[in-house]
Amino acid sequence: MKIKNKKQASSTIRPEKQVSQDLPAFNNENINRKKNSIVALILIVTFLSFLPSLHNDLNKTWDDQSYVTNNTQIRSLSFENVKRVFMEDGYHYPNYHPFCTLSLAVNYHFSGLEPEGYHYTNLLLHLFNTLLVFVFIYILTGKRVVAAAVTSLLFGLLPVHVESVAWISERKDVLYTFFFLLSLISYQYFIRNNVRKFYFLTLLFFFCSLLSKAMAASLPLVLLLIDYYMNRDWNRKILLEKIPFVILSIAFGLLAMYIQSEYGALVKGPDLPVFRRLLHASYGFVEYIPKIIVPSGLSAFYPYPYPFRNGSSVMNFVPLILFVTFFIALLMVAFIAYNIIKKSKYSSIVVFGILFYAITIALVLQFFPVGSAVMADRYAYIPSIGLLFIIAEFFTIAYNDPKYKVIVITGLSIYSVFLFGMTYERCKVWKNDETIWTDVLNKYPNDSRVSIALKNRAIYHMDIGNYPAALNDFNAYLRSNPGDADALDKAGKIYARHMNDVDRALAYFQAGYQANPLNVDVVYDLAIIYGVKGDHNNSLNYFLKVMELKGRGDSQLFQYIGNCYRNLGQAEKAKEFFDKAGVK
Repeated sequence: MKIKNKKQASSTIRPEKQVSQDLPAFNNENINRKKNSIVALILIVTFLSFLPSLHNDLNKTWDDQSYVTNNTQIRSLSFENVKRVFMEDGYHYPNYHPFCTLSLAVNYHFSGLEPEGYHYTNLLLHLFNTLLVFVFIYILTGKRVVAAAVTSLLFGLLPVHVESVAWISERKDVLYTFFFLLSLISYQYFIRNNVRKFYFLTLLFFFCSLLSKAMAASLPLVLLLIDYYMNRDWNRKILLEKIPFVILSIAFGLLAMYIQSEYGALVKGPDLPVFRRLLHASYGFVEYIPKIIVPSGLSAFYPYPYPFRNGSSVMNFVPLILFVTFFIALLMVAFIAYNIIKKSKYSSIVVFGILFYAITIALVLQFFPVGSAVMADRYAYIPSIGLLFIIAEFFTIAYNDPKYKVIVITGLSIYSVFLFGMTYERCKVWKNDETIWTDVLNKYPNDSRVSIALKNRAIYHMDIGNYPAALNDFNAYLRSNPGDADALDKAGKIYARHMNDVDRALAYFQAGYQANPLNVDVVYDLAIIYGVKGDHNNSLNYFLKVMELKGRGDSQLFQYIGNCYRNLGQAEKAKEFFDKAGVK
C-alpha cells in the first residue's frame, strides 16, 4: 500500500518508531510462502487441539437453553424477526448482543438444535481470531514474523480459552473478539497511512464488536495504548479521534448495566466498602495471570475466596489471599509507572503488554459484582493477548541471539505441546453438564461455595432420567442450601413422580413453601400432592393461591379447581370452573 502524502504520514508516527509502509494485504500476493506455511501450521494445530469440542452437547443447565434451546428469536431469519432481534435482544438473557443472536439464528437455520454446527462455528471464529492476532502483532511490531507467530500460536492453544470456544453460549466472546481485532488492525492502517477510510472502518468494526458483546467497550483505551506504542505525537487531534469511540462505549456500557439490572443479573450482595471491592478486583487481576500463562486448576466456576456457611459467604473478615493479591497488584502498577517514566530498552514492550491486559480485563474484575463467581475463564480471551505479546517479544529477542536460539525453540515446543494437551483434555470437560459440574466439584472437593455445581448436575441427571443420581445431588446441595425452594420442589417432583413416595414429596413441597411461599411451582405441586392424598380442601386452597400468584387462570388450572369443588360436593362452583376450562 502506498502513501499518498508522505509528509502527512511522517508527522503521525515519530521517525524512530516508523516502520516500512509496505503493509500486508489480506491476500496471498503480498505474503510469502514462509508466512503462509507458518500461519497454516498454527491454524491446523489450533484446530486439532480443539477437536473434541466439536462432539460436545448443548448444555441443559447453563445458558445454552436460553441462548439456543428455548430461544424463539433464533428460529427465523425473516426480516421481521431480524428486526425483532435488534429491538428485543435480551428477552431470554440479560445481555444485548444482537449479532450473537443472529449468528445463532444462522446455525439454527442449517442445523436446528443439533450442536455440531454451533460448535464448528465457534471453533471457526476462534481460528479466524488466531489469524487476526498474527496480523495484529505482525503490523504492530513492524512485520516481525516470529513475534506474531509466537503470540498467535499461544493464543490459539491456550486452555483458558476453552470456555469461550467449547461453550456455545460464549459465541458472543469469539464473535466480539473477531470484530475487536479487525478494528485494531484497521486502526493501525489508519495511523500508518493516514487514510480516513481506515478510521471509519475502525469505528464500524468497533460498533459491530459492541453489537456482539458489551465487553468491547474497552477498545478506545486500547487505541490510545497503540498510539503510545507507535510513539505518535500526542496532540488534540489524537484525543478528538477517540470521541466517537468513547460515546459508543458509554452508550453500550449503560445499556448493558440497565439490561442486567432489569433481569437481576447484577448481584446485590453485601454493601461492601470501596476498599473491599478493590481487594476483589485486585484478586481477579492477579489470579487471571497464572490461569493464562501456567494454566492449572481451570474451572467453570470460581467462588469468592470466603468461607461459606448456611448458604451464604462469611464476610465479617478478609482472607489473607486478598491482601496478598492486592499487594502484588500494587507492585505491578508501580512497575508500569516506573517503565513509563524511566524508559528502558524494553519498556514499550512491557508497558503495552501489561496495560493491554489490564485495560481489556478491567470491566470484569468484580468491582461491581455481576453473578456469583469472582472470575471466569472466558473473560481472559482478549486480555491474554497482552501477556502473550510480552512472552513473544522476549522469545524473539532470545531467538535472534545464536547462543539461545536452540534453547528457546526447545522451550517453546515443550510449552506448546503442554498447552495442546491441556486444551485437548479441557475440551472434553465441556462435553455436557455432568462433566462440567463434576470437574468443578473435583476442583473444590467438599466445598459448599460451589454447591451450585451439585444443583446443576442434579438438574441434568433429572433431565436425562437418572433419578437416583439426581436425588443424591439435590440432597447434598440442600444440606448447605436448605432454603432453596426451587431445589426442594425439583426433589419433591422426583419422589412424587418417579419414586411413588407421596409423603416424602409432600415434605419437600412443604419445606419449599416455607422457604418461598411465592414460588408458583411449589404452590402448584403442593395443590396436586394434596389432591393425590385426598385432602381436597388444602388442594383447593393451594390451586386458588396459584391463580392469585399468576394473576390469571388457564384451562388446566380451572379444571383442577373444578375437580376440587366437585370432590367437596359443591356442584355449582365445580360447573363454573369446568365451564371456564371448556369442559362439558
